[in-house]
Amino acid sequence: MRMEFKVNEIFHSVQGEGLMVGTPMNFIRFCRCNLKCSYCDTDFEKGERMEISGIIKKLNKKFRWVSLTGGEPMLEENLMEMIEELKTVEFKILLETNGTLFNKDIFDSCEFLSVDIKAPSSGNPGYNTNVFDYCLKNPHRSQLKVVIQNKEDLEFFQKIYREGYPHWIMQPEWNSIKGLDYGFIMDRIGDNMRIIPQIHRFMGLK
Repeated sequence: MRMEFKVNEIFHSVQGEGLMVGTPMNFIRFCRCNLKCSYCDTDFEKGERMEISGIIKKLNKKFRWVSLTGGEPMLEENLMEMIEELKTVEFKILLETNGTLFNKDIFDSCEFLSVDIKAPSSGNPGYNTNVFDYCLKNPHRSQLKVVIQNKEDLEFFQKIYREGYPHWIMQPEWNSIKGLDYGFIMDRIGDNMRIIPQIHRFMGLK
């Protein structure tokens, strides 16, 4: 069966967000998304239909990690088949998802899961409880990230926070990074949280 994916871009860089920050990896950015976040930086109009063989040819084999990002990778109906093909050439998979769509088989097939739970400033607050619970049960291979733009976002973060989960990421929204009250934030977070900006932007990378 011929499988095609609409891909926005394929490139290699360093991971700029979360626990894997600084890790060199390949990125496959998909075009489709089920949300419209106010601060989204992806141009969904651009894209090329590609088969998996062509996608693999464009990956840098020197880097073992592949980030599936978007957009929302979980909208790709043949995503599991892509993951299986990537694993046949010994890539490790980081799945970056907005936390609204759940598929246990896909999640189980990935080495690491980054769930970007949307706060109010995104315009799309909320998440799928099955995704959230999956992360809580698999802390060794997942992270829960919330982009923070204002105090309302921080209050949202505090409502979903669970003390026993070790990998909470608070990411300052890029255009608001200098205006946030970090003293206010520090008074309200615990030592199992990390405040990590988008490091790749400071480096001038994608």
